[in-house]
Amino acid sequence: MEFGKKIPDVYYRRREAVYAVVLEKNKKVAIIVQNGKGFLPGGGLEIGEEQHTALKRECMEETGFIFELNQYVGHAEQYFQTRQGEYLMNNGYFYTGSFGEFVSQPVDDDHKLLWMEIDDAADILFHSSHVWAVKKACRAGKA
Repeated sequence: MEFGKKIPDVYYRRREAVYAVVLEKNKKVAIIVQNGKGFLPGGGLEIGEEQHTALKRECMEETGFIFELNQYVGHAEQYFQTRQGEYLMNNGYFYTGSFGEFVSQPVDDDHKLLWMEIDDAADILFHSSHVWAVKKACRAGKA
């Protein structure tokens, strides 16, 4: 799937990333809010890092919880421009799972973990690819 507006003749830096769709049975989803914008837990892969390893590391850094991976949801490319003006193509892979044991405080003070109703989360998620992944996971009953 492809999301965002790709501007012709603009160079987009490719960013490999992985994200967690964590749903509760009452149809709430885990969202990380940073500077008023919502994102699924996850982020960029480090050089040579496997997707599952990166997802567990990112979830730990952002939430303090151990992430227990369940199933693959899908892949999406998101084209956008950062606040700093850089053009990125976020090459994202999405997985369902759950949070296990809480083991430490999140690394970043500006990251807040919220549980939101699915419809409300769709309004705050910054990337349309994240909304797509949440809806796809809900439809498939993968969480």
